[in-house]
Amino acid sequence: MIVCTVIAAAACGAKAVRHNSHHPVTLQHPSCGSAWTFLLTGHTQLLGADHGALSCFIVAARECRSASLSVTEMGVDTGTHFVFRIEPGTTPCQVTEDSRSYSANGGGSQGPVSTVSCHRTAVTRTGTMLSCGGREVLIPAKVSAPSSPPA
Repeated sequence: MIVCTVIAAAACGAKAVRHNSHHPVTLQHPSCGSAWTFLLTGHTQLLGADHGALSCFIVAARECRSASLSVTEMGVDTGTHFVFRIEPGTTPCQVTEDSRSYSANGGGSQGPVSTVSCHRTAVTRTGTMLSCGGREVLIPAKVSAPSSPPA
């Protein structure tokens, strides 16, 4: 009886902590799809993207409609998964960057999810330019050099 009470209290406590957290525990599933690159910067060159993912995100950014895009920044053994979320209803349009690092070393691991507010600085034919936590991020309108999606 005491063991069950302790386990139930621990489960309730863990759930309460997660519920009160300001950061998501996992990355949200992207509504527009996914893209991948070696380096996510103000001059991003995408290696590949799901069919329609980039146009979905750019149209949503231009019209400030709810949408999200996953971008994986790949290294040899490590990288970062990003999800850019457009959240309408504010002026200017709110964009949020959620990210989580990963490593294939030592059996694989993932870091905690981090969240940063972004400002949409431009939406043009070349893509969507964001300023996220003081760094410029370009989500291009087209894939630069096609390759296979990350594993």
